[in-house]
Amino acid sequence: MESLAEWNTAPPRPTAPASVLDRIIAILDVVKDHGGTASVTEIAISTGMPKSTVSRVVTSLTRQRYLERTDEGVTLGLRLFELGARARLPRRLMAAAGPVIRNLWDATGERIVLWVPQGPHMVSIAAVPGRLPMLPTHAGMRAPALTTASGKAYLAFCADQRVVDRLSAPLIDDAADHFRDELSRVRATVVATDPGVSYPGIVAVASPVLSADHSVLGAISIAGPDGQMNPDRVAPLVRAAGATLTHRLAAA
Repeated sequence: MESLAEWNTAPPRPTAPASVLDRIIAILDVVKDHGGTASVTEIAISTGMPKSTVSRVVTSLTRQRYLERTDEGVTLGLRLFELGARARLPRRLMAAAGPVIRNLWDATGERIVLWVPQGPHMVSIAAVPGRLPMLPTHAGMRAPALTTASGKAYLAFCADQRVVDRLSAPLIDDAADHFRDELSRVRATVVATDPGVSYPGIVAVASPVLSADHSVLGAISIAGPDGQMNPDRVAPLVRAAGATLTHRLAAA
């Protein structure tokens, strides 16, 4: 039987990594394990490194675009995404998405984008232009997960409630209730809509993309001019595109 002294003993502090490379890897791992965003204090506690050391290494990694500082904390940077885009899963995802994106574009002529999550944002890994010349169409575009159709499609099926809670933390009272209700509707219909909140004059519809084990990987979206693209008409097409891409990934 444990003594009261044993119960009151604080857990041992982790041994701080010694080499520069080990420190970098430890910091990246903590950010990843915290769902893509962590504070300097959380990193210091998890790694056993002094906050001053963490801050110094984070500053260097931010300068090189491996990390990024946001209002929420330290997030994984675009340079990691650019390197990760060459990894097996993104390659499989893009390869499986090619025919699906093409078919959706043929049916609508609108802007089609394949998105994956990164911290508080959704990042594009494949895109084709539509009738929206004012918006860029290239890999590496970022959009807020909280308000965009792609972000809501991802968050509705995200199994890590901590990620959803952290991104929706700025919402209060009625806005928070509305957001939770909206995610419930997205789960029920498997489609999310942005009526122009993120980008005025532009309506977007998205559906989640799932892995073989039903983990959400990202979302496929369509966007067009408000008043010219009917979200109710394209919603079944986008939902079918997300389901087809999910099936293609499971069969790959």
